[in-house]
Amino acid sequence: MSELINAYLTFSVGSNTFGVHVGKVVEILEYVKPKSVPESLPYITGVIDHRENIVPVIDTGLKFNVGTIDVTPQTCIVVLEIDKPDNSGKLIIGAMVDAVSDVFESDNEKIKTIENDFKPGYISATYKTDENLVMILNAEQVFNDKDIIALDELKSSIEAE
Repeated sequence: MSELINAYLTFSVGSNTFGVHVGKVVEILEYVKPKSVPESLPYITGVIDHRENIVPVIDTGLKFNVGTIDVTPQTCIVVLEIDKPDNSGKLIIGAMVDAVSDVFESDNEKIKTIENDFKPGYISATYKTDENLVMILNAEQVFNDKDIIALDELKSSIEAE
């Protein structure tokens, strides 16, 4: 029986390269300026209307503490679907990134798991390419419970308008 192959979408944020399992990726959108939302979390740039759904957009540079994303022709919004921590469903979010790189597949032996005490906890593993080190994200760990509640309430309040 062969090992299960995992596929990851890679993207850049500042000088860092991150990867997220393709099972979490809904779509990659060309950058559109989000509608701003007053008094939201500092890393939320606003919301977009995606397939008749309100989607909060986060600045991954601010969220990952590497500086604000500067909008360029390569800037994209990666639409992700993450599980809510209370198992009450899914939350769709948009992650603004400097650029999408590619998709790579790897067997589990080439992906190096990071110990649980590593901070930030949302980086679960690494993968070394010829060019750089890819930090593999655990999409469900990027946001804490309080963040998920705030993002969900933001989405709900705008949809109710």
